[in-house]
Amino acid sequence: MSSLGATPTTAEAPPPFASSSRGGMPAWMMSIFLHVCLMTTAGLMFAVSEKGTEQEIDRPIGIALVQAMPDRDKYQIQPDQQRQVAVEGEANDASVAALSAAAPPAGLNAPLDLQGILADLSATPMPGSNGSIGDALQASEATRPGTNPLGDGGSQPTTTKVFGVSGTGSRFVYVFDRSDSMNGYGGRPLQAAKTELLKSLRTLGEQQQFQIIFYNNRPSPFRPIGSMNSMLVGSDEIKASAEKYVKGMRAFGGTQHEDAIKLALRLKPDVIFFLTDARVPRLTGLQLRSIRARASKAGTTIHAIEFGADGASPSDSFLQELAAQNGGQYRYLDVRSFRQDGQWDGQPES
Repeated sequence: MSSLGATPTTAEAPPPFASSSRGGMPAWMMSIFLHVCLMTTAGLMFAVSEKGTEQEIDRPIGIALVQAMPDRDKYQIQPDQQRQVAVEGEANDASVAALSAAAPPAGLNAPLDLQGILADLSATPMPGSNGSIGDALQASEATRPGTNPLGDGGSQPTTTKVFGVSGTGSRFVYVFDRSDSMNGYGGRPLQAAKTELLKSLRTLGEQQQFQIIFYNNRPSPFRPIGSMNSMLVGSDEIKASAEKYVKGMRAFGGTQHEDAIKLALRLKPDVIFFLTDARVPRLTGLQLRSIRARASKAGTTIHAIEFGADGASPSDSFLQELAAQNGGQYRYLDVRSFRQDGQWDGQPES
């Protein structure tokens, strides 16, 4: 009875995570395996990729010289460079080769030797200048014999006079004082100088050349429109312009002889008529020797005319030395003999 009345026992529950197939891999292990594979793959992908741009092809590097020309730029490779310039693509190679090989346009002159030209000009600055290139260029224009932007004067010699002093040649420069002392005695010294200068100019013709330099603290050459510091042809038109220039001249300021004389010598004239009433400042012995050397090189004769208020010429005038050293004549004039209209009475003192 005990065996028949006992309640039947139930079957035991299966253990957790039991697989339906005893021969397969558990699900949790499969999940871990898949995650490990995914992470490993992702890590390998990031490791292969590098930061930055892709590697460029190595290119040789050289130095090219570029010469700017009016219509193009010309490229030249320095001969001592061992590497050639790599140019991107065949089109650029062809362009550079064409530019390098292209001939300059017709009529294009070779580049000037500016360094040599500027060195030559800077070596001879104008008197009283600071040696700048602007002064040097102006001086070079003046020193070329025969340079005349307003016409071509000839070279036929003639003789002209200033206060009885005769000069013979085809190129004449008048260097006249216009400092304040020329206003003395009612302005008669300046008026007489201008009157006599115009008389001399009227004797010149188109076969002669001239220049006028009035000076005080600094020289002031006659510059018609379109000309520089150069000799001018003795045409009627130019002489008419010169006459207006002379008549309008006024006297003021101090006196500086040397710069005016040296400016005249740069023009390489045959004759210089130098006129002043200033014994002070004197030209020193060094200045006189410098002037003599320049005059000798240019083949220039310097005549000196001195104004004063004494009855006779001074015995120690530097103007006497200036004329004697440069083959010229010296004349002394008493300004008291000048008339108000600029005329003078009597013969100049010797």
